[in-house]
Amino acid sequence: MSHAVRRTTIVTAAAAAAIAVAAGTALASTVVTPAGQTVTASSSNLSIKTGTITLTCSSTTGSGTIPSAPGNSNTGTGGVNVNIGTPSLTGCKANGLPAVVTTSGSWLLNVSADTGSAQGSLVIPAGGAVVTMPGSTCTVTVGASTIGPLPFDIPNQRVVASNTGTVNYTRTGTGPVCPAAATGTATMSGTLQFASAT
Repeated sequence: MSHAVRRTTIVTAAAAAAIAVAAGTALASTVVTPAGQTVTASSSNLSIKTGTITLTCSSTTGSGTIPSAPGNSNTGTGGVNVNIGTPSLTGCKANGLPAVVTTSGSWLLNVSADTGSAQGSLVIPAGGAVVTMPGSTCTVTVGASTIGPLPFDIPNQRVVASNTGTVNYTRTGTGPVCPAAATGTATMSGTLQFASAT
């Protein structure tokens, strides 16, 4: 059955990209266009809740490049991965106290039309983000995580997350917002706004 998906995006714990998805030849096919195009996204209200700690960041930015053909298409299931490198999170606080978020590794956006609608997921590598609280030994390390899939609001060029998981994390050390070591899953809230690639 022929299926058309015009545009999709991926939500991230840190960044995302607005991407146009061309019509596929089957329900599960995905074509991300334009190949080679840089895509960007930003957020001013990102919130990640890790158990007793709520991390908020005033600025989140990220960018990547749509793979060149034929890497920008997948005729089967699984979508298309877009490498966005290491996004940036600044102006961050943990339970109202200053916090620093250091990102590393290659983060991926997985764009998919597998279910018949534009959606995507953020794939964070193990240790892809480390949150530290100055003046304490408290550290939260994000483990390998896949967030999504989430739908894209096409008319408004944005994606909205509300208590969405799953972000795996490990908390160590001591401090005002770090009562005990723990391992668990975090949830994310916020709106990511996209600058259209086309």
